[in-house]
Parts: sequence; structure tokens; C-alpha cells
Amino acid sequence: MTTKKILGQYFTEIDHWLQPQIKKFIISSDAKIAYDPFAGNGNLLKVMRKIGFKKIVGLDIDPKLGWEINDSLVKIPKVKNSIIITNPPYLTNYSAKRKKILDSVDKYFRNNRIVDLYQLAIMRCLESSDYVVAIIPETFINNIFSEDRIAAITILEKNPFVDTENPVCVVCFDNKIKKGRKIKIFKDEKFISYYSEIKKYQLKPKKIYKLNFNLKHGQIALRAVDMPNPAKPIEFMPSKKLNYSLDKIKHSSRLITIVEIKEEGINFERLAGETNKILNLYRKRTYDVLLSPFKGNNKLNIRRRRLDYKTARAIIELAIYKQKGGMNEQFRLL
Repeated sequence: MTTKKILGQYFTEIDHWLQPQIKKFIISSDAKIAYDPFAGNGNLLKVMRKIGFKKIVGLDIDPKLGWEINDSLVKIPKVKNSIIITNPPYLTNYSAKRKKILDSVDKYFRNNRIVDLYQLAIMRCLESSDYVVAIIPETFINNIFSEDRIAAITILEKNPFVDTENPVCVVCFDNKIKKGRKIKIFKDEKFISYYSEIKKYQLKPKKIYKLNFNLKHGQIALRAVDMPNPAKPIEFMPSKKLNYSLDKIKHSSRLITIVEIKEEGINFERLAGETNKILNLYRKRTYDVLLSPFKGNNKLNIRRRRLDYKTARAIIELAIYKQKGGMNEQFRLL
């Protein structure tokens, strides 16, 4: 088993991650030392040299990389007057089991609630430093464990890696701990909104109608992922219009499904149209931030997204409710 796979190493090779707002944050920290406790190939520290840092400090668990050896998932030594700039390891508990390497990393998952090594890495970084800039999976946005010290999140639509299409973001943390702070959200260099504003539009199912996913005899089909072709985005449709073998619909299907709706008096053709209107408005209002990122971009170099079934259920519920003449707060928000 390669060290790379066991340690969850993905080396940052492209400097696109250093967007103007991130560079401004780094400089405004007034730190004199650039510090990477997961230094890897050292690319991030090389970039810090370029922007004016005269002193750098790197640590890594892999002795082949030439840094001082340290297991930074256990503890990161404090370095006075430094800012941590890092790309920590990514590895979920589930992936470790699937790759049959859980024994090698199980100690990190024990006695805590983390599901990915990068979450533990962030915790260790925040224990060690007042200022942290971390390149981490974009799924962090929907799994934020604490908003207290986050200053900004930048979604990188251009991939900074050469060996993975894992969608990532850059999160800037400072030493200001206060509730209700406004976290800025960027896509590359463009500011799009505040996290709290986007979260206002998050849809949650009420479970007022009986819906069953992944049933071949259902009435509504859902392509739950953006295809590489921009003309084929996430879309609801009457099941008879789904150009897909029904034999491929399994209990575990997450990308293409058919939904059974046990509700009388529904025009399913109209319902499909209404669900798509709600979906597209939801995507517009949330700038796509609340939809899960999917590997790779489409042919226009825009991040592909996946619609989780929980949100899909909420959208179908709203469409049924509207067809029956109802209106509620979620509609008014959208």
C-alpha cells in the first residue's frame, strides 16, 4: 500500500489557490513565519517565499519528504508569530475501510466524531495557531463543525491538484471568536454572498407526503448529478422520459433514481416542471453552494453538483404542495 494512499496525501501543484482575498488575509495577519505542519512537497511554503515570507517552517510525518518529522494529526507544536498555510490529508473513515487501510489510521478516528482526517487536522491547526489558511474538501461547507473562527471560504473551481479531481475550498481562520459573524463566501476571486444569507434558503423536508426513492415503478425520475455536458444538469422528469435502464436502479443508487409518490390527484407532468422551477431557483438563490460538489467540472469549467435525496424530497414536497394550492414560508423565501 502506498504511503500516499495511507496518509491521504494530495500535493498542491498549482498556485491558483492563492486568490487575492486569501493573499490579503495572509498579509493582514502580520505573521512573520509561514508554517505548514503537513508540508508535503513544500509547494505552499514556496509560494509564501514568493510573497515575502523570509522564514518558513515545515513538518511532515513522511520521512522521505525531508522535513522535520511530526505527526501533526496528534499535536502541532506552536511557532510564535506564525500563520499556518496548509493542505492537510484527506481520508474518510468510509474510504479507509473500503481501501482496507483502516488499521493504519484507526487511531485518529477513535474517541471523536470526525469522519475525515482533514477535520482532525483543522482542529489541531486551530489549537496551535491564531491564523490558519487550509485547502480542504469543499464538502466542509455543508459540514462546518464550528463557525466561530472562520473569516472566509473560497471555492476553487479550478483544480489546484494534478492527481485528483477532489473539489476543494480554501478556508481562512482568524483568532476572533464570536457568534453570528458574517463569513464571506467567494468563488475563486469573486465574492458571492455571506454564509448566513445562503443558509437561509436551505430546504428541509417536512415529510408530509409519502415518497419512496429508488423504486422502479415510481412516477418521477431524477438525474441527481450535473453531467459534463452543460445541457444536461440535475433534472426531474416523468419516469417514462428517463433514458436509462431501470435494471440499474438499486437501493443504493445516488445519481439516478425514480421516486414513487403516494398521493392522489397529482399531474406528474406538471409536477416535474414545477420541481425543476423550484430546483433552478434554489440553485440561483444559494449560488449552488449548498449542493454537494461532484468530481470535476463541466465543459464550461463550472463545478458539477449533486442533489442529495433529502433536499430532493423537500423540493418534491414543495411542488406537490403548490399543485394542491398551498403556499408556505419556504416558497416566500425562494
